[in-house]
Formats: sequence, structure tokens, C-alpha cells
Amino acid sequence: MMLNRAAVLALVSLAGCAGVPDATDISEEISRGMNYEEIFVMLRDYEMERDFRGDATALQFCSGSNKNAEYVIVWFIGDQVEGVSQYYKEIPSDERCGWFFGEVDWAQAPTAVKTELYIE
Repeated sequence: MMLNRAAVLALVSLAGCAGVPDATDISEEISRGMNYEEIFVMLRDYEMERDFRGDATALQFCSGSNKNAEYVIVWFIGDQVEGVSQYYKEIPSDERCGWFFGEVDWAQAPTAVKTELYIE
């Protein structure tokens, strides 16, 4: 059986995504006290974006598309995880979730992060 170029590309794309858990599923494996390197290795197959404020970092990653895009924020103080939060977003059809990361709302950070940044 011969496959045309489009079919081969489609198969490669599907194989590349196979086995990667949803962002919210993998977020359940993240716990307070883990270090940045552990998290970065765990999330290497996801699109990511970082935002910094003082000694705090908000590392966002995502999965899904269209009405099912899942976004997770891992909150750090220095090199240590302080907490995890999630949000969902509808994005345009056939677009990558990584093009639509939301602006980090530091007021939604875990208490330890807000205390570090003096946010009430």
C-alpha cells in the first residue's frame, strides 16, 4: 500500500501526539517542593510559557484544541513548586493552544507566592 505525502504527514502528526496526557492529567503528578528541572523534564512534550515577577515564576503549559484547550500554571518560588492551578479556554479551530496562553493573574497564585510578592 502506497501512502501519499499528506497521509504520511498525518500519521507522523498523530504518532507524535499519541501517549501525551492532557495537561490537567499530568498536573496531578506535580507536587509542592518539586524543583524546576523536574517539572521542565516532565513537561518537555508540551508547549510552555514562563512569566516572572521577583523570585516567583509562573510556568504555563497546555494541551488540546478548539473548545477543549486545557491550561495549567505551575507556580514557583525560586526553584521550588508552590502550587498548581488550571483554566480552560476555547481557541480557534486548527490552532495550537500555545498561541493562546492567557496573561498570568498573580492574584490567583497560591498564598505563599502572593506573600512572597506582597500581593493581597
